[in-house]
Amino acid sequence: MHTPTSATHQFKYQPEKNRRGIMYQYTKSNVDGSAPARVYIRMADEYVIDVWKFESHNFDAAHVQARMNWDFFSTEQLDSWVVTSDGASRPQARMNVSFEEAVVTVQIQHMEGKTEIGHFPFHIYNFDFISLNMSLPHWVNPESELSIGVVQPNFNPEIRSLLNYEGIATLKFIGNEKRNGTPCRKYSLEGQWLNGQAGQLWVSQTEGHIEDMEIPIPDNPDWDDFKFNLVSTQSMDDAQWEQFISTEIKKLTPVDDE
Repeated sequence: MHTPTSATHQFKYQPEKNRRGIMYQYTKSNVDGSAPARVYIRMADEYVIDVWKFESHNFDAAHVQARMNWDFFSTEQLDSWVVTSDGASRPQARMNVSFEEAVVTVQIQHMEGKTEIGHFPFHIYNFDFISLNMSLPHWVNPESELSIGVVQPNFNPEIRSLLNYEGIATLKFIGNEKRNGTPCRKYSLEGQWLNGQAGQLWVSQTEGHIEDMEIPIPDNPDWDDFKFNLVSTQSMDDAQWEQFISTEIKKLTPVDDE
């Protein structure tokens, strides 16, 4: 069994910073704003992150539920579905983490694969770094450096693994700067995974969530690079959230199977 490195000591879990019941609306796009998708995020309770993504093609939606582990400040389980305009939900993938073995197990349809994690906390880039987003309010010294492990689905059909561990990326505090009119801490994001390039993140000084993020490589082959920009936040109880998502699903275009 391999022994991963860890930066989890740089975090302290503070339940009052979870902001349960707050709906975050982001726009995911290329850095130039093209190919926008609407992303809605809400922590259903202390552990579960509920995420819905609606892309511009508008014929289905992606639904993801991730459970956080606040000892490792990483996702311990993730399930994803594809949802159509009639509300039908088709399972897509499941991910489980063994922190003792530092191994992620992924199941996609009839396939299963295991990936070793080399550093904690780790975050899935294809999940738009949402688990990082929800963890940042618990970072004890946000004006310093933080190393994270990066995991990404394998989009190369010539490689047999389902999930790749991409190595360590480092958040480096640059200074204070307003973004979207909000006082933020600005960071660079660097690492071998970025092929010598660097990303940028703007994190709210008061709330700790990501206001904006620009990274020069895509987290999905449908994009050229990556931007994740906060549009709004809104308090919603469970019933309001369910109604809101139901309304968004009904906006999807039905697909003619004939």
